[in-house]
Amino acid sequence: MFGFGKIKFKGVDKKKISDEEHISDFNTAEKIGRVSLGKLAFYYRDLGVKYYVPYEYIDRAFTRISECQPDDSPAYYYYRLILVHDGKEFANLIFNEEEDVDKIHARLKEIRPEIQFGYVPPADGKRRHFC
Repeated sequence: MFGFGKIKFKGVDKKKISDEEHISDFNTAEKIGRVSLGKLAFYYRDLGVKYYVPYEYIDRAFTRISECQPDDSPAYYYYRLILVHDGKEFANLIFNEEEDVDKIHARLKEIRPEIQFGYVPPADGKRRHFC
């Protein structure tokens, strides 16, 4: 009646979809943390919203490491998977384990070899803050 049971995805164009093809792809996709790597798209969850990104949309991916220094404890690290399109970061996904991000990078290389990897500083030299 209210559509609570149907999976909906938000795209990079802000449009929502809920077609059977993407739902089936999502359900059978390889899961790594909060990311799912399907045949049709890259899926992730952020703030309760499920997103889908066609692989062709991803131009570059890289890992950003964030250090957290508590007062009386040793530092711990977060590993952020950053996805870039047209020179702009559009996804910033946080992981606790570096191995998860490394696995995603490896799978993205297999799925779409055209994706570039590694950080490229902006032409104007000013680092954009995404978070």
